[in-house]
Amino acid sequence: MAIILKDSKSAAAPARPPAAPEEAGEGRRRRDPEATRRAILDAAEEHFVARGPDATSLAEIAQSAGVNKSLIHHHFGSKEALWEEVQGRHFHQYFEAQREMLMNAPSTELLLRDSLIAFFRFLQADPKSVRFMSWTFCAAEPCKTEQEKALFELGIARIRESQGKGEIRTDVEPLFVIKAFLALAVNWFQTRELTHSMIDSPIGPNELDDLYLDTAVKILLDGVRPLERRA
Repeated sequence: MAIILKDSKSAAAPARPPAAPEEAGEGRRRRDPEATRRAILDAAEEHFVARGPDATSLAEIAQSAGVNKSLIHHHFGSKEALWEEVQGRHFHQYFEAQREMLMNAPSTELLLRDSLIAFFRFLQADPKSVRFMSWTFCAAEPCKTEQEKALFELGIARIRESQGKGEIRTDVEPLFVIKAFLALAVNWFQTRELTHSMIDSPIGPNELDDLYLDTAVKILLDGVRPLERRA
């Protein structure tokens, strides 16, 4: 309500001098809620990726977005809610692709293989996502988006169904199978440069990625197969 009252004009109010360019821009954004949200989300993403949510203030985000801090509270409520919204927006395309695989993969073994490859390639193409996830792990109050929670639930249900059919070994916890495949991809990109520096060969980073991914897929799939089906 304070934002609306601030923008309202009184008949007795004195004429204002022409707005400075930055003030004019903020005024236009106030009249365009979607533009305001995008500006805040864009600025927040840059700050969160660079420094993490704990070290980023709403005042810094507001300054970068060219808006008043009260507009952040108006659109998102809190820094924690803004952090969750930024993550959801950044990972939305990947989440949708993963959901499609969860719903339509012909077997859980193929699902795990394709999911690991898709997640690995996603992180390979977007290093910013690795920093996002690293800050999430370090945050004082880690949060999980609703999209992420839904994917975990679908994945757990799919693995349990396959365990009931004897397709996946029954002595493993489905949640930890999912965590393992996530860790296989994320940890690689967190330590890739260090690993490359330790290897005394002319192999390039992209070739090293491919070799690691091939090994990771074999380890994951062989680890979830029943004993009688292992290679």
